[in-house]
Amino acid sequence: MLRTGLLRRSLEQVQSSRTNDPDAIALAAEIYLLQGRQELALRFSRELTTRRTVSEQIMARAMFVAGASSWDLGDCAGGIEQLERAAVLAHKISDTSLVSKIRLHILEKAADTDAPYEMSVPLSAAAVRAVHRSGDPQIMIEAHIAFGRLEARIGHLELAKRHLALARRFLHDEPNRWLDANEKLTESIVRSLEGDIESACDIAQQALEDAAVIGWPKGEAIAAANLAFYYVCLNRFAEATAFLMKAEATGYSLANFAYALLDTKLVLASARGDHAESERLWQAVRSTADGVASWYVLRSAHTRVRTLIAEQRHAEALEVAKHSLSEAIRLKNGFFKSVFSLSIAELEVATGARPSRLAELSVPSNSLSLLAVRRQVVAAALVQERPRRAATETAAARRILRAAGSEQEWYPGHGDRFIHGEGIPTSEDITLDDAVALIELAGYPHVLAREAYALLQLTGAATALALVARGPTGIRQVDSQGWAEKQAVDAAEHPEPYLRITCGQHRDETWEILADLKPTLADRCAGVAVRKLVDTAVTLDRYRREEKQRDALWPADTLETDGGLWVSEQMTELLSIGRRIAPSDITVLLTGETGTGKEVLARAIHRASGRAAKAFVPFNCTAVPRDMLESQLFGYRRGAFTGADAAFDGVIRGAAGGTLFLDEIAEIGPDLQPKLLRFLETHEVHGLGEAHPVAVDVRVIGATNADLETLMADGRFREDLFYRLNVVRLRVPPLRERREEIPPLIEHYLHRFAEEQKKGRLTLDDEALEYLLLFAWPGNVRQLVNEMRRLAAMAEPDSTVTAVLLSPEIQTSRRTVRLAPGDEPEIRLRLDQPLKDAVDTIERALVRRALERARGNYENAARLLGISRKGLFLKRRRWGMQRAS
Repeated sequence: MLRTGLLRRSLEQVQSSRTNDPDAIALAAEIYLLQGRQELALRFSRELTTRRTVSEQIMARAMFVAGASSWDLGDCAGGIEQLERAAVLAHKISDTSLVSKIRLHILEKAADTDAPYEMSVPLSAAAVRAVHRSGDPQIMIEAHIAFGRLEARIGHLELAKRHLALARRFLHDEPNRWLDANEKLTESIVRSLEGDIESACDIAQQALEDAAVIGWPKGEAIAAANLAFYYVCLNRFAEATAFLMKAEATGYSLANFAYALLDTKLVLASARGDHAESERLWQAVRSTADGVASWYVLRSAHTRVRTLIAEQRHAEALEVAKHSLSEAIRLKNGFFKSVFSLSIAELEVATGARPSRLAELSVPSNSLSLLAVRRQVVAAALVQERPRRAATETAAARRILRAAGSEQEWYPGHGDRFIHGEGIPTSEDITLDDAVALIELAGYPHVLAREAYALLQLTGAATALALVARGPTGIRQVDSQGWAEKQAVDAAEHPEPYLRITCGQHRDETWEILADLKPTLADRCAGVAVRKLVDTAVTLDRYRREEKQRDALWPADTLETDGGLWVSEQMTELLSIGRRIAPSDITVLLTGETGTGKEVLARAIHRASGRAAKAFVPFNCTAVPRDMLESQLFGYRRGAFTGADAAFDGVIRGAAGGTLFLDEIAEIGPDLQPKLLRFLETHEVHGLGEAHPVAVDVRVIGATNADLETLMADGRFREDLFYRLNVVRLRVPPLRERREEIPPLIEHYLHRFAEEQKKGRLTLDDEALEYLLLFAWPGNVRQLVNEMRRLAAMAEPDSTVTAVLLSPEIQTSRRTVRLAPGDEPEIRLRLDQPLKDAVDTIERALVRRALERARGNYENAARLLGISRKGLFLKRRRWGMQRAS
């Protein structure tokens, strides 16, 4: 039931069972944590962590809940220690889903602490590795929502929207009501940061209703609090007050949330002009700041500064702003550094002081409100010397702040708090700053379009202008001059005679400007110049977005060496071990499934050794018939057998001075194994028909995908040969155990084959990447490489590859069997595997679960399974399962 996201119903089922079963207690603790009832979550989880008889899996889950709850309740040090212990235990028992949850929780909580935000980068890398390794679609959804929140917090709204779009796509195949409400809640925040407050309200309202249905009081509280803030931005104070009351009524009262709620009340009181209430709330804010995350403290300080400015209490505002700026600098918080620097500059202008370094004051281009406020501060500084320019800057600032939905945040109360210039601006007032402003706004097509439209109006180069948005439902007029609405729409439908400026897409609409230019050369040049300026801004923004993608918290960095990519922790550790043992001539045995990259690792070891200048000779022991294998390896003298018309030195002597890589070494028959053993011990080769052995200096690396221990037990592989080969043994994990490598492998090989086949630049869309990421890859890297070669061959040049072009087995791989909802864990099963493998998978899962429920007692586990104790014992021995503790 919990996998469906119905928290209340899941909890009711657990409570109705009235059992002391550890699994039920752990499940209840997990539900309480999700609901935001940390005290109960902590109590239930501690009940398990103090027991000695619970399984390691349940202990890891309980430690995770205990750590997360402790951290939420203010015990950061204890919480992080418990979470790290839970991660170690989860890793030990290979619970990759739990490892992912822990890493995501640590990442999000760290972003709320006083540590510099850059600390999130290494934490995010660990989280991404864990998420990819899990291969669980619901974990992937949770991760994309979490990264969406983190990217939105630092202003990377496009990256945030991309993460949320991926989450929604996963939710289509893997429905979960809690994750769906969580995604809506995050999406509403992103919409508000974009300035679309009305849309943010609609989505937050949906999240609020969904949270109430599924029993998620934490979600209800956050959605209601956000709605209160949105309605303040819309000047709808009565609704804001109602939602504040609703948020308080949920009972969710963790420190950060309660503090943020006070800040919203402070914003509301300031917007209403209620100075007495503002003062009372500020004292309440100050008294509850202990233990609250720095982001919330800086946010409330910003509210206080803007309130004091609105009340003309400039000296007090300046004192708070300077103190808060020092804190933002200490915490390396670039956003709030810009926020308080702007307020200080505005206060310096207002008090008659010369603003320090106003011209050099930079603000992040991913914040519309900061770009607008900087223009307003510039207007205030210019109002005496250049009143017409000040009027231009003020008009632009108001348009941008309105688009950002931030007027009440920065200028609470009335619009007349803006500094106005005098006179009507003309084309003579256009400066280089206007061009720079357009470039800064390129990431916001709807704002860029309005400002380019205003700039064209200022030039006076057109007899008629129209600003339109072209969407799925048709063309709508946003603004026009010289044209009626119908004429503006007609011009957009038939733009050939007019100057057309495309500013980009905002949501599902393309924003455009149509201009009927005057016939003079100067006017036409002015119109074309604005169009070129917009085109340049859009192009630069595209490059800027690509750069942001590289700097994102979820990057796809790769390390390429020796023909392979070494991205995952496991593979980089293997490479490190390989390079460490490379200088010695010690024998190495590489094991792992076919196609995992054993030869690539062998080549890396060879390149790092003193034999790098000599030959690396790969030889597959299954490439020749068994009766010819001896002659191929050891060579022969002329006339040694019928057909031996010339002497042959053999593969071993051909690798003299270098490295011999013997692949599929387990396929060497028992009759040849003694001779191979003698060679490994003496480094002498005795060819067929030769009188004496010959010494050969060669390093041997063996590889196999077979279980050599089983072959030894069956008498098919010599024990002494095994121990001679097994000096250093390295297991190369299958691709499904290192899923974090899949995106960079895809990017690398798709680029490589696109170049080989002259297909230009090929990219994968998000849906195709999801399919490839969740596929099991039974053929490992080799299969992935072949799939990329195939996709490159089938794709159109310079195109985006969609899921339609994927191999049929990959397209069907996401069809899964969903078991009936219940309290027991569920398993996912591929339908395109042999029946024997599927049955074996189910049997193993059932046996493990029965042993867990029976706490390792085989008699009780057998009874749960409905089989005899001897039958259970035989199954355990066949699978090599250890006795449960």
